[in-house]
Amino acid sequence: MSFFLPSDRAYLSAKRLKQGTSLLDSIYDAFVASFDDRFGFPPLAVGVDTIERPKRAGSRPRLGVVLERSSQCLSFNASPEPFANYDTRKQRQVADLFVGTMRGMDLRRLFGMPRRTPRTYPWRNEIFVVFSDFERTAKREVNDLVPRPELDDWVASLGLGEQFWCTERFAGPPIVFVHTEDQAAALMNSSMPDAWADSYFALANRHDEFGYLTRDDVAIAVDSKENFDTNYASNWYYYFK
Repeated sequence: MSFFLPSDRAYLSAKRLKQGTSLLDSIYDAFVASFDDRFGFPPLAVGVDTIERPKRAGSRPRLGVVLERSSQCLSFNASPEPFANYDTRKQRQVADLFVGTMRGMDLRRLFGMPRRTPRTYPWRNEIFVVFSDFERTAKREVNDLVPRPELDDWVASLGLGEQFWCTERFAGPPIVFVHTEDQAAALMNSSMPDAWADSYFALANRHDEFGYLTRDDVAIAVDSKENFDTNYASNWYYYFK
């Protein structure tokens, strides 16, 4: 159970748990309680599946742990950077907790491992533990939830006149596009993007179901059609890739 975008199935499942419209399978109750005792906060969601090893080396069980807050998720990284590698020691600790609280459970069946997998499979060494950050994706979703008419009204308030070309957004606040690189540079060197971020935060905050978004999460970038056409072949896929 890992996700990045608000449209990901695993995020939507975790969102229902956060909203209280669904419940986590009770088979994970002991694991959730032990995790809370060990780390000071419970997982929001838990999921299991298998992943294929490279070069046809068979399947490996994967345990997905969804933490509600970004700070909780970052505590399982080897460094404070958001996309740093996991702390392997903590991954092993979580795998140990999981196996220890699942005594009597057929882990082969739970993970969906092949039937030929021995019962004595070394689960603690083989379980690949991954962590997901619900808060970070929920903040991305806030931007998606701003309806286009509200966004159009916000654009009209920017006062760009004929300089304005369009706005586009992908998993974040809108990017304001003007026509030329000189126009974009002049705007970025002014105080206007900060003022725009203030007004956009006020707008987006009305759609923040869980209260995660802060003003520090909002920055309005300015780019140009000239840059889009010249360096990205006028293609949004290349631009946001």
